[in-house]
Parts: sequence; C-alpha cells; structure tokens
Amino acid sequence: MERTRPVITRGDWMVPAALALLGVAEVFTVDGLPRVAGIASVVVPCVVLVGRRQVPLVFATLAAMGVVLTQLFGIPEDALTSPLLILFAGCFALGRHVPTWWRGAVAVAVVDLTVHWQETGLAAPLADVLWVASLTFVPWFFGRMVRTHAEQSALLTVQARQLVEEQRHVAERAVADERRRIARELHDVIAHSVSVMVVQAGAARELLGRDDEGVARSLDEIQRSGRSALGETGRMLGLLREDEETDVAPQPSAADIPRLVDGFRGSGLDVRLHMDGSNEGLPAGLDLSLYRIVEEGLTNALKHTPGARVVVSYRRRADRVDVVLESTSGGAPSLPAGGHGLVGMRERVAVFGGSFSAGPTDEGGFLVDVRMPLGEPA
Repeated sequence: MERTRPVITRGDWMVPAALALLGVAEVFTVDGLPRVAGIASVVVPCVVLVGRRQVPLVFATLAAMGVVLTQLFGIPEDALTSPLLILFAGCFALGRHVPTWWRGAVAVAVVDLTVHWQETGLAAPLADVLWVASLTFVPWFFGRMVRTHAEQSALLTVQARQLVEEQRHVAERAVADERRRIARELHDVIAHSVSVMVVQAGAARELLGRDDEGVARSLDEIQRSGRSALGETGRMLGLLREDEETDVAPQPSAADIPRLVDGFRGSGLDVRLHMDGSNEGLPAGLDLSLYRIVEEGLTNALKHTPGARVVVSYRRRADRVDVVLESTSGGAPSLPAGGHGLVGMRERVAVFGGSFSAGPTDEGGFLVDVRMPLGEPA
C-alpha cells in the first residue's frame, strides 16, 4: 500500500504567515534597508516553510538555509532578526517531522555549514563554529524531543484503546456465558414442568369418568405447569445465543437457601440468614434465580472478603421478593465491582424485570440489593 503525503492544513500556514508578517514589519522599521530585497528575504523562506510537514527534508532545509538570502540580497548581516527565527523554525521542523533522526541531523549539518560558510567562511574560530551550531542543532534537538513525546503519546493512546476493547470483549463474553448458563437452567425448569404436565395428563386419563374432582385438579395442575413452561420458554429464547445440549436434572430453589448458607458456614464464612415470608408458589425460574443470586453473592464474599461477616436477608412481599447481601469489611477488599459474579446476578435480575444494585458501603463493606417482581401468581 502506497504511503500518501499529508495534505497542507491551516496549521501549516499559521507559523510561516506569522513569521512573514513579523519580518515584513521589521523591514519597514529599519532605515536605509532595500524594501523589496528585505521583504523577499523573509517572505520566500516563509512560503517554502509551509511544506515543512509534507516533505521536511526538502522544504524545511531550504527554509532554514534561506537565512543566506539576506547576504545575497545585499542586506547587512545584523540588520534583521526575523531570518534567525525562520532558521529556528526550519531546524525545529527537521527534528519534528523527519522520521529518522540521522537524516534530520544530516540536513541540519548541511544548514549549519551553509550558514557558517556564508557568514565567516570555512576557516573560522571555534567560538563562531559553536555559535552557529547552537542556532541550528538546539532547535532540531527540541523538535526531536517533541516528536518522541508525540509518538509515545500516540502509542499509549492506541494501547489504551486496545485495552478498552479487550475489556469490552471480556465483559461481553462473561455476559454471554452467564446467559447461556441461565438458559440451560431454564431449560431444566421447562423440562420439569413438561414432565409434570405429562404425569398429570396420564392421571386425568385414568380418573376420567370416575373422579371428576381429581380430573379437575389434574387439569388445573396441567394449566399451571403449562403457563409456567410457556413463560420460562420466552425467557430462555431471549437469552439463548447458541444451541447446547443440556441434561435434565433437579434444580435448587429458594427453599434450599438455608442449606446453602449452612454449607458456606462450613467453609469458614461468617454468614447470618434472615428469612421473612414463605417460599411456596414462586415461579420455577424465579425460584431458581433467587437461589443462584444468594449462591453467587456468598461465593464472592468467601473469595474476596475473608474474615468478613455477611448478612443475607430474604423477604417475601405481596408483589415481589427482596434479597439483600451485606458484607462488612474484612482482611481484603470487598466484592469486586467488575467481577463476573455481579454480571451474572445482574443478568438474572434483568430476565425477570427486577432491579439490581451493588456497591461499597460507608462502613467499608459491600452491599448487593435485589428486588424481583412476582408477576402473575403461580
């Protein structure tokens, strides 16, 4: 792929235009100076300086060497100071815009020899040599420093963008993995509901014509299980991203939370449980998600807050279920805000249209607050 030269922008004109205006104004302030020659000696190098960014080795070098025009046009050496500014700008551009340092250094050396020869000839005292070198190599050195800093800043910007992109991909993968996990669990719930429907349908067939009340109860159970399975199917289809084989297995529920808490106590976690309200009649998917949310919160607490105390509060209301996990400060930072556990909790709550919040407390602990709407009662 052929590399294109940058186009000339407004910024390329600003510095040369300012130097040209300054030089023209200076020409009119010096008595006895040929006006046309003086103006040409400052305007011509400034026009050439416009291309310093596009082809620096050519235009910046020629602009810097334009200081010799003052002598060629019959202008006294110390009559104008603006050519020195043009010299500085040209040498600075050689350091700023030439990619390889040695090419720019060679160009500055050519400028240095040209100016040195124009002013004093090749045989000159060492002091004069050092003076001319300072007028050329010092601006080039600062230009080189600016270029190095700009390249480092550009590299850091690219690395920062790559890091943000990688973090975004990691977060997306975590969300996708958690959604597939939830979908597998909902698949199990649906399979259980369908199994109940099959069993109840068989029972209703056996009782048909002999026990009308038993048939009615079986049909009610089939209707309830069918509605539950239909609702869970809709949620699963909204989450599932790819087909995966799943095994039908019994799933835990909110009623198993006390057993879950006891298991974490046995692992060394100081956890207390407060449960208010019944667990009966919860939708199967919601029932499972409540258990998983508590499990995920306690797992995070065990991993990231060793020695902390965790209080789990479960409260069944008329229209929703509230679950709050609060940990005190332990020997290590509290639950990480960027962990995949919190991502999973947030996804589970979002499936049922609930609200989720998590963050550090004023006392140095961590608080997870979940509110899950019950929707249509089972």
